[in-house]
Order: sequence, then structure tokens, then C-alpha cells
Amino acid sequence: MKRKTRAETSATPRKQPRQDPVSCESCRRKKLKCDRCLPCSNCASRRTDCSYGGYGPGTASLAKKAGIQTAERPSLDNTVTPPRVTQSTKTPHDRTQSRSAEDPLMTADRLENILMGHRVPSAVPAPLRKELSRHGRMHASRPHRNTASGTILGVVRGGRVASHENPATVHLPSFLPSEAEAMRLFDYYHNHLDYQYHLIIPTRTKCDIYALYESIARDKPGNLNHIALLFSILATSLFFQLLSTEPAEVAEMCSREAAFLTGAALIQSNYLAYPNTEGLQAAMIIAHHLSTLTLNPSVSSLFLHGGLVSQAKSLGLHLLDSPRTVDERRQDEHDKAETELKRRLWWDLASYDWLIGFLSGPQEWTYTIQPQHMNVHRPLNIEDDHMEYETNLPLSTPTCMSYTLCRLRLAEVCREIVDAAAPEYLQGQGIGYETVLDLDRKLQQAYSEIPAFFRFDQSSRREFACLYRERPEIAWQRAFIQQGYHSRFCRLHRQYFVRGAKDPRYSYSHVVSLQSARRVLEVKRIMDEEEPLFTPNSSCFWAVMHHVFMAAVTLLIDVCFNWDDILADRRKEEVLNACRLLSRAQQSSSVAREGINAMMGILRKHWKQEKRPDSRGQQAQVPSSPLLDASALHYQEPILPVNAIQEPKDVYFTHSAPTRDSLAQVQSTDSASAELGAASLEDLWNEMLDKSAHVGLGTPDWMDLLTELTNTTVPCE
Repeated sequence: MKRKTRAETSATPRKQPRQDPVSCESCRRKKLKCDRCLPCSNCASRRTDCSYGGYGPGTASLAKKAGIQTAERPSLDNTVTPPRVTQSTKTPHDRTQSRSAEDPLMTADRLENILMGHRVPSAVPAPLRKELSRHGRMHASRPHRNTASGTILGVVRGGRVASHENPATVHLPSFLPSEAEAMRLFDYYHNHLDYQYHLIIPTRTKCDIYALYESIARDKPGNLNHIALLFSILATSLFFQLLSTEPAEVAEMCSREAAFLTGAALIQSNYLAYPNTEGLQAAMIIAHHLSTLTLNPSVSSLFLHGGLVSQAKSLGLHLLDSPRTVDERRQDEHDKAETELKRRLWWDLASYDWLIGFLSGPQEWTYTIQPQHMNVHRPLNIEDDHMEYETNLPLSTPTCMSYTLCRLRLAEVCREIVDAAAPEYLQGQGIGYETVLDLDRKLQQAYSEIPAFFRFDQSSRREFACLYRERPEIAWQRAFIQQGYHSRFCRLHRQYFVRGAKDPRYSYSHVVSLQSARRVLEVKRIMDEEEPLFTPNSSCFWAVMHHVFMAAVTLLIDVCFNWDDILADRRKEEVLNACRLLSRAQQSSSVAREGINAMMGILRKHWKQEKRPDSRGQQAQVPSSPLLDASALHYQEPILPVNAIQEPKDVYFTHSAPTRDSLAQVQSTDSASAELGAASLEDLWNEMLDKSAHVGLGTPDWMDLLTELTNTTVPCE
């Protein structure tokens, strides 16, 4: 055989070895067996640097296999050993030259979100990291990883969306954040959200979370009920925490994904057939804090109020203190804290059911839970740590249950109002004024029973200033309970509000409505300006802003019907101050902005201009501004429904079916729409006030207006 010359040999490129080195450089030099980890066990024991040079700790085939497995089940915790193979057999420099400019960015993005996690900065060359950051800015519409997002934002950014999978088969542990991140979000929920309804016992829930992560660390299946409860807390915390730092769409998307995983955990645990306390807690947390209208249809039915009541009855919560159930508890050793928790859950459902019966909507003048059909003791006014002692404290002693009990008292009065007024209303008759006055006395009596630390008078605020600093949630609950009562005073006297301005027989309704509306606005001002400030901002709670808008409209209607009053100018300034309060809320919260835009659309739709005689004795139409005309249908449709605390929770916005003429009018007023977009809320209200003397808003019209404004949300408590 002819041998090749040296020149030919040098001209012929050498063949690459059939297999790339799989051991680290240190093990190859010492001729040791390498376990191909990073760092390997030999380097770790010797505390030396572990480097593979230009090669990854494994073959390309193993890398492909490991990549697929990791994509299916990402690591659950940052402390879990990272995948063995994270690099291909070619160096990053060679890959950059041989592929297009987009491929390295996608590879690095995959490494960051699926394989490498926190190790990306050291694994990707500096030029590629720079290009990757530019690539991320170009895709700013996608959510970015931050300390509040955990795994959910990371996997969504990586292209894996839980809601695209089957809820019955989705691998739930793969979407859990690290244990430390989960506890941070739990602490946020406990400190800033749980005080609204107090549906969990924090120490017990925290122990359940620790037990869940311990099971997963041992490769054991976690308790699906605990997973559902954790995901419900994550969904709520993510929404309100991201709302202050991220676009509203990002906060909604992340909370929606976590809520879907909550529903998936309930489905996989067969919760509907075998309900349990943790599953009911999870469903109630989602139902109270997030809108079920934006959730995935495959799980949204789990969080409807009717379903929650049904599951609670399946657990026997409505018979918790019946003689038979009490005897069964005496025979068996029972957990007193568990029994008290079940009482809290049942009365929370009952309170919500009765409160929404006195709000406009399909459930108006009716409720589901009948007091005669249940036997459950009221929750005790005690701290969570003392639930085993079952010692009830007087309501004058502030505890974590004080607000819940005051809210329950308000709900009971609302139920009595429904019982008294529904027969007349459902027969097509107006509610008699004597009935209104009698119900007002009941509401006033309940309001007088509010403990001193929930009052807003100067002496109470000074007396409990130290308490508010030590426990800011009590100061926030004080604001919620005040708004809840005063908004219902306005609603009770709504029918006689305008008549009371002219007819002395109904003057009490006019005075009470104005006083309550002003108190609602004053409470909101205190929320924004005085310590302790709300966290998150009170404008993020749609119930608060709904109360504020309704109070402002009440003052606006009063100016329109009393435009010739001697104090008209002062009242107009009062309305403008309320409008500025709304404007500031619009700027600080996307939730408030979208809800206010929807309610402004309804307000403009009902705003009409009367014909008045001109100088020649003929009827002339008062010229209306294009700001008011074009906006009847041209307002931004909100896309982010939010929770409620004192009233509407599941926010949806009524869709007014436009006629062909109205659509043609909108299409012909593009310039007016542009002007509307540039106009501020205060400008629009100023214009309404200037034309208030010529507004044709009859009694049926303004009653319809207030009803539609209340219907802007699905009423919830």
C-alpha cells in the first residue's frame, strides 16, 4: 500500500476523535474515575477547580436525553443538583460562527430557563450575555424573572404554560417555586392579604408547606390538598405583588397560571367527590381575591360561590354544632382548632351570601344560606394561638377575628333588609319610606356596635394610634368596615335621595346619603395619606374604588338636581376634589384605571342634554362636547378583573350592545375619540358640572344609572 507523503498528511485534516472527553481535566491528569458532575466528587473532596475545558460533562447523546427529561420535569428547588449535561460538544465560539445569530440566543434562553437556572452568568460568554440582554429587551412583552415571580414566571417565559396542559395530568411539582420563594410569597399573603378574610391558620399552613417540600425532596408524592392550598396563596400573592412592579397583564397572567394549578390539584385529588378542609380553603382564597371570569374554563367552576357552599355542606359545616355532631366529637378526640377553622369558613360563606343579596345584580333581593337550615356557633373572638382554649373575648378586645365578626354583623343586617324589602320590590312596588326608616334604624344600631378601634373619630384614632402602628392590619380593616357601612347607607336611601332635596318628608334620606358619600371619600383620603399606608396600595382593591366612584357620582347627581342652590359652587368643588381622588388612583393602579374607565362609559351613556328655550322662544339643543358624545361607546374595555373586600370581587364589565347608528357615530368621530384619550378625568367632570343646569336626568334615569354602576361588577364580599 502506498504511503502518504508528509505534505499530503499535513494537508489532510486530522479526524476528530470518535468521542469527546467525558472526564474533567483534573481527573484526566490524575487518571481518576470521574462521575461527570459539575463539580465532580473528586474535585469537590479536594476542593479544587473542576473544569471540562471546551467540553460538557458528558456526551452529546446524554446531553440530548438529559435536556428532554429536564424539560419535562424542571428542578423543584435551586438546591437540587443541576443536570449533568448543559453544553454541547462544541465551544460557544464555534456555535456562534456556525449558526445564525438567533440560534445562540434561543439556546442561552433555554439554558437560563430550563437547564442552567442561576448558573447562566458563568456559563454563557460575555458577548453572548450582552446580546441576550438586548434580545430580552426586544421581547419586553413577556414576563421577566424577578424575586417575586418564582418558577411560574420562569416557565411562562420559557414557553411552558400550565394552562395549555390537561389539568388532570399536568405535573404539579414541576411548577412549584423553591421552598424559600414559596415562603416569601406566603409571608406576603399572611402580612398583606389574609387580614381581609382570614381563611387560614398561618402556623398550621406554614407547617403544611414545609411538609410538602420535605416529601418532594425525598421523591415522594406531595399531598395534593396542600399543593392546592399553596398554589392558591401563590396566585393571590403574585397578583398583588407584581401589580406594583410589572404591567397588569403580567400580574394577571401569572396569577391565572397559579390559579389554574390550584384547580388542577383539586381535580387530581378528586376534590368534588371527596372534599376536604384544605381544598375548600384553596377554592375560597381564589374566589375571594381573584376574578373567576378570567380563569381557565376547565377550572373556573371550582371557584364559584354556589359550588363552594355545596362543598361546605358536603363537609357538614352547616351542621357543625348540631347535637349529633357534638356527640360524635365527644366520643372521638377532635382537634379544637380544626373545628374553629371550619366555623370561620362557614360563616365567611354565609356573610358573603347575605352581603351580595343587598347589591344590584342577578342575586339581588335573594340569598342561598338560610339561618333556619344550619346549626353553627359564631366564630370566637380569639387569636389563632389560643384556639385550643375556646375562650371567647369581648368584641372590644382587638384580635385577628374582630373584623370578621364586624363584617358578619353587617351581613346579618343586609339579610334583614332583603327579608323586609324583597316582597315589595319583587311585586313591582317601590319600598315604602316607613320600611326604609325602620331598616335604617337597624343599620344605625349595628354601626353603633362597632368597637372603638374600628372608628374614625379623632378621639378613637388618637387612643389607638399605638395599636395601629403595632398591627397595621387593624387600621386597614377599620377603613374597610367604615366604607362597607356607609356605602350601604347610600344604597338603602337611594330611592328617596333626590326627592329629599325638594320634599321635606324625605330630607333625612338626602342628608344621610350625602353624609355617607362624604365619609367614603374621607376614608379613601386617609387610606392614601395617613399612616399606616396600605400595602399594597388601596387603589389596587377594586371594592375600595367602586365605593369611591359611587360616592362621587352621588355628589355629582346632587349638584345636577340642585344646581341653583346657594352652595352650588362649594358643592361643585367638592365633586372635583372627589374626581381628583379618582385621577390619582388611575395613575397609581391599572386596576383602578380600568374599572373607572368602564364606569365612566356608563355615566356618559346616561348623561343627556335638555332642550332649553333660546332668545326667540324656540327650543334649542344645548351643544354637547364631543368628549361626552363620542365616549358613550368609546371607553377602554377593562381586561383585568380584580378582587373585592367590602363589595364587588369578581369584576366584569357590562357589554352595551351598540346600535348601527351609534357605531356609525363612533366611526365618524375619530378626532373626538383622540381628544377624549388626551382629556383628563377632571376635564370631563368639569364639563359635566358646567352643563349640570341642563342635564335631562329624570328619576327613572338616575336610578337606572346607579343600578348599572353597581352592576359594573359581579357583587362579592
